[in-house]
Amino acid sequence: MRGVSLDEISAATRISTRFLEAIEKDQWDQLPGGVFNRGFIRSIARFLGLDEDSLVAEYSLGNASGAHVHSAAVAQQAAHMPRNWRPAAMAVAVIVLVVGAGTFGWHRYRSEISAWVHARYLAMRAGHHVEVTQNPPAPRPTAPGAVSPTVAPAAANDAASAVLTLKLQASKPADVKISADGKIVFDGAVQPGEARQFDAQDNIEISASDSGAVALELNDQALPAIGTPGQPGSVTLTRKDVNPTVGGSH
Repeated sequence: MRGVSLDEISAATRISTRFLEAIEKDQWDQLPGGVFNRGFIRSIARFLGLDEDSLVAEYSLGNASGAHVHSAAVAQQAAHMPRNWRPAAMAVAVIVLVVGAGTFGWHRYRSEISAWVHARYLAMRAGHHVEVTQNPPAPRPTAPGAVSPTVAPAAANDAASAVLTLKLQASKPADVKISADGKIVFDGAVQPGEARQFDAQDNIEISASDSGAVALELNDQALPAIGTPGQPGSVTLTRKDVNPTVGGSH
């Protein structure tokens, strides 16, 4: 009715036309699912000037109704089965529900799970290194007149083993991709007010569809924008980007 093409909506919301076509055709199985679907609906409604909450509520109600109808159909089919088949049908239904719930949970939370596991691994490595450096071997006695070897300060070892911690705060909707030590720990959309944290040992790479949509802190130090606001941008952060002489942001 408003004469807006899918390409215009895609350019404004950063949602691919493939997903937009699936939404128009009610092909929800072609979408990522969960919060991503609701985020897509909110972004489209905001661009078209529609009521975001009403459209999201209709989507949630439609999904709940579809699940109810599907469950009723399965129950009706089981009722028409011979009595001897009912235990097998119930077992199959339980297995399908368990597998479906596990798959949904993994696809929805896999980025958070991967980030948590990676952070725990880095923390364990850092803790082991500190235990070793806290009890260094006693220096060997030197002959009179000999020059004692230079002992590196413990602070240098602690700095070398410190974990890089990136904090991300979203002010606008954007597509964000985070890689820690060469491994992707997050790849998806963020919404205004959403905050995330990621840890790495050596480097963190960030890319965003809108450089002005995310504010970054590295080890509690505020970072400049990764590009021109409104344009895509990316940056790779290493230990060299942490300034030990500057305190955290206030």
